[in-house]
Amino acid sequence: MQLAICSHFSKGFFMATAKPDKAATKPQAAPGLRRQPSQARAQQTMQTLFKAAAQILDKEGEGGLTTNKVAAAAGFSIGTLYQYFPSKEVLVRAMATRGQEMVLQELGRYLSELETLPEVRQLDGRELLAKAVRILVRGFATGKGLSQSLIHLCWTLEKPEETASAVRQVADRLAIFFERIDHPALQTPSPAQMFVLTRSVIGTLRSASLEKSPLLGSPAFEEVLVQMAWALLARQHLSHTA
Repeated sequence: MQLAICSHFSKGFFMATAKPDKAATKPQAAPGLRRQPSQARAQQTMQTLFKAAAQILDKEGEGGLTTNKVAAAAGFSIGTLYQYFPSKEVLVRAMATRGQEMVLQELGRYLSELETLPEVRQLDGRELLAKAVRILVRGFATGKGLSQSLIHLCWTLEKPEETASAVRQVADRLAIFFERIDHPALQTPSPAQMFVLTRSVIGTLRSASLEKSPLLGSPAFEEVLVQMAWALLARQHLSHTA
């Protein structure tokens, strides 16, 4: 899945706290990597290269991103970079893979915390949805600061089968969440409802990122996504009054 979520590179992983889906959160090796970063030093080297690439993209755009510039900005030789990434494309795809893992884990952590909260059924159902939508918006479109340009580049390198896999993971995790909390304001969605909801939200974010829409980051854009989710998932006696 060549999209996403490179705004969390400086923060480390967000791990789910209750019944995490091992298949959904298990780190995946990015296609084309020459060396698998099993040791702490290798992980730190890759993290430093990722940050350098993101900074160059933010300052110079896609045209300014080269492996030589990334290596220099990160303080490594080009040979060190090539030990991990044989090309710029492989570097960006590795960043996308890492970002995908992080956003799925952040969403999983948020949902798991709610599932273990005794008073979750008393919380505002619409606000529960809104916070989940915000995680997806930040991860798949707006990022934070310099990451919008990187997310855009990741989308341009998208592989449809990887995108579909990530969207299925989001849909499956949300379906489990709604079933577990049994919230009085939120129905347990049918497979059709969950399919339409997740593809509509993430498809909209994909289009907004690729088009560099001025709507990205605006409250109005996010609010419409929340309204759509609420219309699909609110129990019928509530959806008409919102």
